[in-house]
Amino acid sequence: MNIWVLAKTTLGEALRKKILNIFLLVAVAMIIFSVSFAYFTYREELTIIKSMGLGVIALAGMFIAIIQGINLVPAEIERRTIFTILSKPVRRYEFLMGKYFGSLLTILVNLALMSLVFLAMVTWKNHWHVDFNLLKGIVMIFFQLVILGAVALVFSVFTTPVINFFLTTSVYIVGSMSDVTLALAQSDKQSAIAKGFYWMLHNLVPQFANFFVQNPLIHPEVAIQNETIYYAQNIIYAVVYASVLMIIAILAFEKRDM
Repeated sequence: MNIWVLAKTTLGEALRKKILNIFLLVAVAMIIFSVSFAYFTYREELTIIKSMGLGVIALAGMFIAIIQGINLVPAEIERRTIFTILSKPVRRYEFLMGKYFGSLLTILVNLALMSLVFLAMVTWKNHWHVDFNLLKGIVMIFFQLVILGAVALVFSVFTTPVINFFLTTSVYIVGSMSDVTLALAQSDKQSAIAKGFYWMLHNLVPQFANFFVQNPLIHPEVAIQNETIYYAQNIIYAVVYASVLMIIAILAFEKRDM
């Protein structure tokens, strides 16, 4: 019950933040703007709209997840509201989980709004034929942000929002190149030490690149061999990775002196 109350409170506070609303409005405007392309063939235009729409949703979601996540703990400490909350029958792990799930609700609400506009634009351009396959890409973006939000939460226990922003952004950039780090780890041109470094980097940093499914969705000829297994593996990976990060955050927060 405490976790759900804290999650709803976090969601309410987030929806009142102007910076998150600005990201949402800019993203929606860019999605709507994408339908104005008129110098391409019908197929090319539809491809651009789908690509740009999914890209905008992913980018806006990333910024919303990071901006939301980096302030979850420091903001409460700065306002000293955390002492009021923890003085009540609320455990520290309940506080962190409530803030995290509230952050996920915020991400979910923003993704849903952007996705509704995106799907409406694509449906209109596609002669009112709904492309439900695009929902797969949106689901993958959400679970990517599930991990990113957990990364930001872990750093928020240890660092200030400014440092956290750069750390979380760096993790996202490196994780988005997980295909590259894997190739370097398997390359015969690398030394054993370098291969070991890239192997650790590939396996320790979240593999965000696995959640980028725009290419097969936009270009059906680039098919995933087994969609069910592919999507299931990534969703399970996201849940497990985020759960491990939450455990780390909770253990660290329990030992923190406040």
